[in-house]
Amino acid sequence: MTKIQPAYRLSLQEIQQSIRKSVTKQQLKDWMTFRPARMFTDLALGWIAIAAAFLFVTHWQTWWGYLVAVLLIGAAQYALFIMGHDAIHYTLHPQREVNDNVSKWLIHGPMCMGFEDGRRSHLKHHRLLGTAEDPDRYIHRLSDKNSPVRFLLFCSGLATFGKTVLKVTPFGRLLSGDNKSTAKSVEKTSSVLFIYVRDRIPAIVAQLILIGAILWIGLPVWAYFALWIAPIYFFVFLPDEIRAFCDHAVKDIDDDRADPDRLISYHPSLLEALFLAPHNMHFHAEHHLWPSIPYYNLPSAHAAIKSDPHITVRGSYLPFLWSLFVGLPLDSKHVRAHV
Repeated sequence: MTKIQPAYRLSLQEIQQSIRKSVTKQQLKDWMTFRPARMFTDLALGWIAIAAAFLFVTHWQTWWGYLVAVLLIGAAQYALFIMGHDAIHYTLHPQREVNDNVSKWLIHGPMCMGFEDGRRSHLKHHRLLGTAEDPDRYIHRLSDKNSPVRFLLFCSGLATFGKTVLKVTPFGRLLSGDNKSTAKSVEKTSSVLFIYVRDRIPAIVAQLILIGAILWIGLPVWAYFALWIAPIYFFVFLPDEIRAFCDHAVKDIDDDRADPDRLISYHPSLLEALFLAPHNMHFHAEHHLWPSIPYYNLPSAHAAIKSDPHITVRGSYLPFLWSLFVGLPLDSKHVRAHV
């Protein structure tokens, strides 16, 4: 008896190529048009919100005053972080030097992050999405989150914090084996330490300025940790891990079966958009298809391709997370359902 072969499924790379061919050159030109005034306005609004939150808490140094300030600062930090993500893709400003320096000194640096290592890791993720070599695959896959306890541990950030921080350092590059082109410059520990410190000069300078400003406006030094460092974890790192999971997760514990379906976008509520996907980050399928589109032009790209059958459009983040959580554990024969 002749064995029936399973139908061939396109790879994610083939799907991306097909969708990219479906749009016109004029559409791409429009989508990739820079609007520097929009960027500088959003950058200023983010820092104004942060300054206002610090000034607010100097007048209302109560538990609820600190809570309001933390929420405002955290939301502003994450919005700025997403703008820094655009800078990683060279889409924050048309002049590369301005693009990089704005993010180094006004986004990545203040949030204790290294810009160059973040770029290296993230661009590799874009090149290798849907493959076993993707450096972010541990975030997207379900096989190591396939129980309520393990899923909640991931959602706390504790399961991935060390690995995520390590991969955006020179040490992470060494441990991942992604150092062939730079072996001579990073083969010694002293060289790695030098690179680490050099790339974080903006972070060191920014922290000194922030601490000085906090003391100058009359807040205690511990307010730096409560109002600045803690929100980086709870409102930047943690939401970004959860959003990145949602933006690529498929209800299947077999990565190979799931890989062609990792182009996913959302239509979140306003509150979700503020704390999970500011600056149109929920249009993530469009971002992966054309990483050179600035964040403010992603809605136009979404409108053009949202009906493509290879793109999954989900309504909201929280219902997806809940539906996934209550269905755990998945077995190896689980039939995927898009929700």
